[in-house]
Formats: sequence, structure tokens, C-alpha cells
Amino acid sequence: MTENIDKKQLLAEFINSLTDNSWSNRNYSAVISASSKNKAEWDSNFPLGLEDLTKFFIEDSLSNVPLPERSKFLEMKTQARLEFILTTYLKQFNNKDIIIKLVTYFKTPELILTSSGSVYLISNKFWNLIEDTSIDFNFYTKRFILMSVITPTILFWTKDDSEDNKDTEQYMKKCFKRSMGLGKIKNKIKSFFSKNTNS
Repeated sequence: MTENIDKKQLLAEFINSLTDNSWSNRNYSAVISASSKNKAEWDSNFPLGLEDLTKFFIEDSLSNVPLPERSKFLEMKTQARLEFILTTYLKQFNNKDIIIKLVTYFKTPELILTSSGSVYLISNKFWNLIEDTSIDFNFYTKRFILMSVITPTILFWTKDDSEDNKDTEQYMKKCFKRSMGLGKIKNKIKSFFSKNTNS
């Protein structure tokens, strides 16, 4: 059976190709043609082709976010924990060019929904990592609000050439500050629906 034989090995082949190529369906097909693995193995691991490989890349990167000691981590304020996670998440990508090419891929018109789904995947993972227990309305609004921080921060980071990406950290804090306004709107909407439900 070829399914899930070694997704990381196949992903590595694609990532290595990005030195001279783009994150694109054309390059994905070229990698399969030149691969030591046959096409059936690629298809069984990534039935939707590059879309599935991209999702796996993001999921795999999310599994590599180290956290400090749990007791100390939970003592930190929510925003501080989220800032820590986003900063740590970005630090794992030593080669920014790979992410730049992924961002370019996501910017194509036909991938608008896919890119939004990928950012939601990241946001949801971050909230899970800080052990968020919200449900219903709060569950989704928190994730969408964090998406409004993650997206611009990653875009800024791809162009940041400051030492240790210090400028990105400052920009991220500004994004979190701006997101507080969205949080206030969320609370007003929640209050409005709560009043109308109880009346």
C-alpha cells in the first residue's frame, strides 16, 4: 500500500525544488516526473496534488512550535502567549524564500479561499496551543480576529531584514493592538444577539 508511505520525504523533494522554481502546479508536476517515487505514491499521499501537499506543509510546520514550561506559559497573558507562539513559529523558517513563494502561490485569484482556510488552520492551532476553552461565538471570532494579526505579520516578516526580525515583533504588537478594536466590535455584536435572544 502506497498511501502515507512518507509524506515528509515527498514534501522535502518539492521544497528542494524551490531553489530554482516556484510554488506552483507546474513545478509540482515537474517534481513528480523527476522523483524517485512513482506518480501513484504521490497521488495516494496527496490526492488533491499541490493543494494537499501545501496543507501538509502547513500542518507539519505547526507541529514544530516549541512551548516553554506549561506552568510558566499559562501565567503569561493571552496576547503574550500568542505573540510568543507566532514569533516562534516564524523562527523555524530559516529560508524565507520558501514562504515568499508560498505567499505568491496563495495570492493567485483561484486560491483566495484556500489561503483563507490555511490562515484559519494556523490561527486555530495557535489558540489550541494556549489551551483556549472558548466555545460557540467566541470560538470562531477569536480565530478570525487572530487571522487579522497573522496575515499582515507574515507578509511584513517576509520583507523584514532587521536583526533577528525585531521589526516584525514590533509590527506584530501593532497588529495585536489594532485587533483589540475588532474584539470590542465582537463583544458589541455578542451583546446585541444576547439581548435579542433573551427578550
